[in-house]
Amino acid sequence: MGRYRRSTSEEAIADRVRIDYDNLSAADIMRQIKEETAKRSGSGSSPAADLPEGGSKAMKSFIKTVLLKSARPFRSLIKLLIHDPHQDLMAETYERLRMLEQEHGEDRKKEYIKLLYGLSHNIVVELTKLKIEVDDLRVKLSILEKDFENFKKREKALERHVFK
Repeated sequence: MGRYRRSTSEEAIADRVRIDYDNLSAADIMRQIKEETAKRSGSGSSPAADLPEGGSKAMKSFIKTVLLKSARPFRSLIKLLIHDPHQDLMAETYERLRMLEQEHGEDRKKEYIKLLYGLSHNIVVELTKLKIEVDDLRVKLSILEKDFENFKKREKALERHVFK
């Protein structure tokens, strides 16, 4: 259980790769594996051949490219999680304020700010009410869970008494 079984193509490649155990060289072994996989696939392109041979910068670049390509299907989900919808609302509000100031002057702007303040106050009040309601519902749920447990105990006791 848990043993790794090699496929026939892996066995064929492993049979053709020569390893000098006296002078182990990872680069030589990788070169041989790349050559064998290229021969077997019939083209010069293989996953092992795509690895960069340069230093750590080339490897970092290669890894970054692979990660970006693998994250592409999840890009819209990531944008949804990262994007702040309030940022658009704030930008739109400031733009409206600037337009109102240009068109109608300071009085209109002050009225609009008062309306926004009233709106934000009402939102805070509603959120507070909802939080209190959620807490109340949690308490009711815990009471119902305790009642349910008591009914189960009562049912078991009645069954024991009846089937005795």
